[in-house]
Amino acid sequence: MSRTALTAAAAVAAVTLVLSGCGGDPEPAPPSVAPTTASSATTEPEPSESASADAPLYVALGDSLAAGYQPGGAELRDSAYPALAANRLAGDGADLRLENLGCSGETTTSLLKGGKCTFDAGSQIAQAEQVLEAAKGNVGLVTIDIGGNDLLRCVRIEAGIDAACVDQGVKTVGTNLPRILQRLTKAAGGDVPVLVIGYYNPWVAAKALDQPIKGIDAAAKAYTRLSTTIEKSAKGAGATFVGLDEAFGTNDTTPTTIGGRTVPENAARVCTLTNLCTARDIHFSDEGAATVARVVAEAASKAGVSG
Repeated sequence: MSRTALTAAAAVAAVTLVLSGCGGDPEPAPPSVAPTTASSATTEPEPSESASADAPLYVALGDSLAAGYQPGGAELRDSAYPALAANRLAGDGADLRLENLGCSGETTTSLLKGGKCTFDAGSQIAQAEQVLEAAKGNVGLVTIDIGGNDLLRCVRIEAGIDAACVDQGVKTVGTNLPRILQRLTKAAGGDVPVLVIGYYNPWVAAKALDQPIKGIDAAAKAYTRLSTTIEKSAKGAGATFVGLDEAFGTNDTTPTTIGGRTVPENAARVCTLTNLCTARDIHFSDEGAATVARVVAEAASKAGVSG
C-alpha cells in the first residue's frame, strides 16, 4: 500500500476516536436480537450450532466488535470474535452453545436502558440476565466488550477532540460499567468466568501515518483512561479483564515496514488487525477477529473453561 493510501486511511480514523467498538463509518439500522436461540431469523447463524443442546452456555455481550460489524455495514456474527473463540474452545474440548447479544452502536448507557437494538427484555443487560437465568447451572462463559462508543460523540471532525466530552465519556463508563458487571456476574453465578474485553488504540497508527487532525495526543490519552477505567471496573466486580495491548503491540515502537514505509510495530499491527489501512474502517479484519478470539479463548481456558 502506498504512503498516500495509508495517510488517507489514517485521516478517516480521526472521526472514530478510540472506540474501536463502533467505527466512524455508517452503521446498519439496529437489528433485532433474538431472546434465546441463535437459530432465530433475527440473528446471524452461529458456527457453534454443532454444540449439543445440553452443552454449557456462552453468552457474549458488547458492541459492534462482538456483533462482527464489517466495512459497508454487514454484521458477520459467524466470523466475529465470540464465535471464533467458541470454536477454538471447542477444539480444545470445551463445547459451548454461543448466544451472541452484541449490538452495533451500543454504549454503556444503552446497554443498561435499551434503545440501540430490539431485545424482548428491553435492553441487552436485561436480555442477558433472562438468558442466564434460563440456563442457570449450565453456564460456561460470559464475555463483554463495551465503553468505546461512549466517547464517539467527542470527535469533532473540524475541531479535533473535545476534551471536556472525553472527561464526561470516561466518567459515564466509570459509573455504568460497574453496574453492568455487577448485574452480569450475579446473573451468571459466582463460579462462571466473566471476561471483560479491553480495546485497542487506533491512534498509534494514525499518528505514525502523519495524521493531520487536531487532538491526536489527547485521543491517545483518552484510550489509556478508558482502558484503565474498564480494567478497574472489571476487578471491582470480580470479573476478569482481558487486555488487547499485547496482541496489538500497543507499546511496541520497534520500526517495521508496511506499505513500503517504515512505521512503529504498533501502527503496523493496527493496519493488519483492523480494516483501517485497507477499507478506512477500524473494526477487526479477519486476522484481527481471529487474534482477539485466540486471546479470549486463552483467557477463558486460564479462568477454568475446559472440556
